[in-house]
Amino acid sequence: MRKFRILYGILFLLITASIVYGSVLDDEEEQLSGLQFMKQIVQQKRTKGESLLLFSNVHIRGEHTGSLYIVNGKIKIDGEVHGNIYAYGAEVYIRENAIITGDIKTISSKTAYHQDANIKGFVGPMFNTLNIFKKQWNKALFLHYTDDIPPFILNLIKIVLQMLVSLLFLSLFRGTVLLEGFFLVRQSKEVLYRGLVIYLMGIALILIFTLSIVGFPFAILLMLIIWIFSSLGEAALAVTIGDWILDMIFKKGKKDIYIEFWVGLSLVQLIKNAPILGWVGSKFLIPLISLGMLSQVLINKLLNATYISTKDDNKYRASSYRQSELYNIITKGVKGKG
Repeated sequence: MRKFRILYGILFLLITASIVYGSVLDDEEEQLSGLQFMKQIVQQKRTKGESLLLFSNVHIRGEHTGSLYIVNGKIKIDGEVHGNIYAYGAEVYIRENAIITGDIKTISSKTAYHQDANIKGFVGPMFNTLNIFKKQWNKALFLHYTDDIPPFILNLIKIVLQMLVSLLFLSLFRGTVLLEGFFLVRQSKEVLYRGLVIYLMGIALILIFTLSIVGFPFAILLMLIIWIFSSLGEAALAVTIGDWILDMIFKKGKKDIYIEFWVGLSLVQLIKNAPILGWVGSKFLIPLISLGMLSQVLINKLLNATYISTKDDNKYRASSYRQSELYNIITKGVKGKG
């Protein structure tokens, strides 16, 4: 038990050590380039470089040469930017004395720029099709606009994509999906415990990798792997929930695995899009359970467990027994068994 406490302590320190930190760039000429993750940056003199600002706040007071890419952050400009500014889900503020020699292109962002600001390029949504979502108004000496895509459209796209991916995994890896569901029901404690450990380790590694431009691709790769495993686990969760619901409604009779899948997936998507509960489910519970189920499948295979699959009306039913447990079942009641 002490080992696990130490492990959780290390994971906690890694996560907290990777959180927000700030910096002031006031040297004669310094690089503002590469990935800037969860930073508070005040640029005061001259900088150069192409920079991706992820979940960061930056204030340009001096002169910067190079394009800036802001994702889910905030940028204020009082100085000069010789390059383009691209913003996604961000807040962009261009003050009176600002000079922008390039374009300001946005997606789903809030933008405010002073009427006297010297912007030589284009200001507006990145894609012409997003102009239908653009709302513009004047306030004092500032021009404001938003190009927010309605949340229900984004949610609908995410739901359809997630359902198609889960359906693909069910079609390609039916046996693994059924085994994951089996372990979720029969070995729930192990699934939750191992899922929690792997999930915390994954989050810690992602935060560590994002601290450097070299490690950022590994962070993206790790997030992609977690998403893939979550989609596989979501398929298993949907089949398990659908089977349970249909068992309550129809006590007897054969049930098709795809009907179970759609019934269960509908409930899963309903939970994922519920207020508060949806964020907890999609960001924490489903990845945690999915990683736990997959790890339990791999561990049972490595421990030389015996898997028995039976085909029933084009539907595979899977059950699992450790060889020792199978031996006890077969020899139950036999006198003098070795």
